[in-house]
Amino acid sequence: MKITGSLLLMILLGLSQVISAQSPPTILITYYTQSGKTQAMAEAVAAGVSEVKGVEYILKPMANVTKEEVLNASAIILGSPVYNANMAPQVQEFINSWPFEGRPLKDKIGAVFVTGGGFSIGEEAVMFNMIRAMMIQGMIIVGGEEVETAFGASAITGEGEFVGKEVQEIFLKKAEGLGKRVGEMVLRVQ
Repeated sequence: MKITGSLLLMILLGLSQVISAQSPPTILITYYTQSGKTQAMAEAVAAGVSEVKGVEYILKPMANVTKEEVLNASAIILGSPVYNANMAPQVQEFINSWPFEGRPLKDKIGAVFVTGGGFSIGEEAVMFNMIRAMMIQGMIIVGGEEVETAFGASAITGEGEFVGKEVQEIFLKKAEGLGKRVGEMVLRVQ
């Protein structure tokens, strides 16, 4: 039997569809950080996702994320430091770069985490702003496992007993729980 170029192409395309259909869902965990504290939270989120079998993740700074990674992710988890009760400008720029025409992010799961210098310095406001941007895209928002993480995970990094220290375990556990919950939700909706 002679295989023509077009038949070979059809076979290869069919194989790639079968392979991609069998690929586990991927969660994009991305963040902006200057001090490394938001990265520490991102790594804890990734640790939570890794507890869920059947899900993969991509963990990287926003500056290194490709459009394809955004489009191909089953879920996107964003992290930002809190700057004067606002998300970092780099995070807003990243969100603004998402394609909107045709709403390709519609029905993807979204979640957020933040690091703030002090108590009541805008953590929830920043989480709501990131969540609102995800909702405009039609994304499905997931909070953490506990009531204290209803909107996402947050860490205090520069007030009281938290000054000059690494991100404390209590906050890392909240981030880990968020990652695990998003991983579980991705499997439920796939």
